[in-house]
Amino acid sequence: MGDLYILNTRCQLTESIRRAFEEAGLVVKVSTESGVSDENLRGAEGFTAICIFVNKKISPEQVEIIKNNGTKLILHCSAGFDNSPTQELREAGVRVARVPSYSPASIAEYAVTQMMALAKNTHMSYVMTKKADFEISNMQCILMENKTCGIIGTGLIGRMTAKKVSGLMDRVLCYDVFPDNDWIKTIGNAEYADLDSVLQKSDFISIHVPLLPQTFHLINETAFDKMKDGVILINTSRGEIVEIPALIRALESGKLWGCALDVFEGEKKYIFHDQSKKGFREHPDLGRLAEMDNVILSSHIAFYTDQAVEQITAKTLENYLGFIGRNSIDDKAFVV
Repeated sequence: MGDLYILNTRCQLTESIRRAFEEAGLVVKVSTESGVSDENLRGAEGFTAICIFVNKKISPEQVEIIKNNGTKLILHCSAGFDNSPTQELREAGVRVARVPSYSPASIAEYAVTQMMALAKNTHMSYVMTKKADFEISNMQCILMENKTCGIIGTGLIGRMTAKKVSGLMDRVLCYDVFPDNDWIKTIGNAEYADLDSVLQKSDFISIHVPLLPQTFHLINETAFDKMKDGVILINTSRGEIVEIPALIRALESGKLWGCALDVFEGEKKYIFHDQSKKGFREHPDLGRLAEMDNVILSSHIAFYTDQAVEQITAKTLENYLGFIGRNSIDDKAFVV
């Protein structure tokens, strides 16, 4: 029997987790394939746990393979766990653990960086000057200090983002289904408001909610219609929260000044993979966004800092050691 089978992420996180588990005296195997094919999952036969990341999705049909392998635990190296069929895993006697939080500052910094890039057109300037094009006719920028930033979701990441933008903009409007009135008082220019008010009054909107049935396509055509003209939208949470066809229409109509997506609906085939030879044939809406000068796309990298990798690694090891009885279990980390 082995301890951990890692579905290869082809990034530093895989090596960090492998090394940490081996230093703890545990037996680790890393898959050669990066996908979640049936064959790849069968490679976990005899291993207590399978380690997966956000770009790996286990289907309900594959739970039988996991059960037959003798696997008892799915370790998510992320806060989200919507890529696991939790009900089917529970019925199969397989537990699921996650990393509830890791370096919220990493994602908050990324969100604020993209706000500034879009407001100041730095992404466009970079591309143009590389071609010796120093024309400025379409480069007028937005002043941020007299603006309002809307924060949708005030978990750890949303709070950190609110804190960072509070020094850049005059006002921070926050929405959360469970508002924390004690926390909001720690930021002098922040206040809670209902979702419609955040949409209607914000010049910048940053999304920080989990993917739940209630948040699926939360930002849709109706939501865009409520926004100011010229708003900047940032999504570093989950791709399915923003409806892409509605987003495209909002960009084409000028409703949005621009948007930055570190996550997007249908991202599983793209993030962490080089798809340059295939292009966007399988996702034409994403291809349309990639063509737009006022859109910044990235590959789910907002979290990806040295600190985040260290924290994810440490918590993943802690979750496993808790499961096998070498330390206590963190109930907040185990979702099944």
